[in-house]
Amino acid sequence: MAKEFPIDITVTNFIVEPGQVKGERLTLTGEEAKHLSQVLRAKPGDTFWAFDGSGLKYRAVIESIDKTSVTGIIASTSRLENEPFYNVTLAQGICRPNKMDEIVEKGTEVGVSSFIFYYSDKGYSKQTEESSSRKTSRLVRIARAAAKQSKRSIIPNIAEFVSFVDLLDQRKDYDLALVAHQDASSKPIEHYLEEITAIRKILLLVGPESGFSESEFEACLNAGFMPTGLGPRRLRTETAAMIFPALILHQLGDL
Repeated sequence: MAKEFPIDITVTNFIVEPGQVKGERLTLTGEEAKHLSQVLRAKPGDTFWAFDGSGLKYRAVIESIDKTSVTGIIASTSRLENEPFYNVTLAQGICRPNKMDEIVEKGTEVGVSSFIFYYSDKGYSKQTEESSSRKTSRLVRIARAAAKQSKRSIIPNIAEFVSFVDLLDQRKDYDLALVAHQDASSKPIEHYLEEITAIRKILLLVGPESGFSESEFEACLNAGFMPTGLGPRRLRTETAAMIFPALILHQLGDL
């Protein structure tokens, strides 16, 4: 029988919870352990990469492995530098579940740091408190998977759904707040980036599928959000949510 040599499994990133890194060892559990042991059929001596979702990446050599747990000896630790310098939060009106899934997946790939979903006058109405909690858990799983796929070092934060009033109250925590608005008077994104130099935290607001009510849009402006256009064509809410952060990061040279 041919001798089996250790292999280097570095094409896939695995997520390790910060609490599962202790001293010179780390432990993978759940789906991460199952993927490594049963799908990739790794064995002791093989090498893999794991990141903790907060910026640290570990290269580890498998010490022990089964379908529920993988223990690795840490060979090296590094801080990844592939995250955007700018902290972009996307605030999105609650819409149909499949669209929210896509918004989180693509936004994570682009570089969004956190997502806020909010209730609105014209938003998708089939969300109860219980279903919202389940949906948040699902969106967290989608963000984790997208972060792995795109080799990000940080997993975006997804907050519990908030009211529109609570969302507007968070404006004060950001250096720049823009609301997507298709109107001839809306200035392009680059106008605001040229005017404001000390920018680090950015809040982007996208309306629900049926748009803002008049009172909501007025409240946005009163809270300090500045209207900006995303081009000459009318976009679906999920399309606007995907290209808004991409345009911002591109303009800032950070995409």
